[in-house]
Amino acid sequence: MSTHQDDIQHIVEFVNRTRVGMLGTREPTGKLVSRPMTVVDVAPGEDLDFFTSRDTSAVRDVRANDAVNVAFVGDHEWVSISGAAEVVEDPAVVEGLWSDALRAYYPDGPSTPGLVVLRVRTETAEHWRGPGTVATALRWAKARATGEQIDPGESTVVDL
Repeated sequence: MSTHQDDIQHIVEFVNRTRVGMLGTREPTGKLVSRPMTVVDVAPGEDLDFFTSRDTSAVRDVRANDAVNVAFVGDHEWVSISGAAEVVEDPAVVEGLWSDALRAYYPDGPSTPGLVVLRVRTETAEHWRGPGTVATALRWAKARATGEQIDPGESTVVDL
């Protein structure tokens, strides 16, 4: 049986391995929107940080409503993280999180005009594990043939 700390550690490792999450925000009109974002390495107890430009729709949405969700997808595993986001425009923070791998997006480095960090203060994470694609297909076929309900797999909610 896993402990709370084990669950958190597993989620952190999954996020760092997956790297790209779908950041969901609410537009001022109320419409929900998601876009792919690459997370900066995260450790247990830390926020999720993303680099972006000051003039993006994600920044506009977060300034209007800070409630966000970030969903990460693996081969047979999913994590959905809820939290509150903020826009960090501090050059020292940008510099401290900078990695040269980001130069492909921001050729001027951490001094790129308008470069900000979108920081998600994590609150909860929901984590699902399934048996894998082939096993799921077999279970689905059996459920269809027998009329039984398919077992969707294991789900855990973790306070962060």
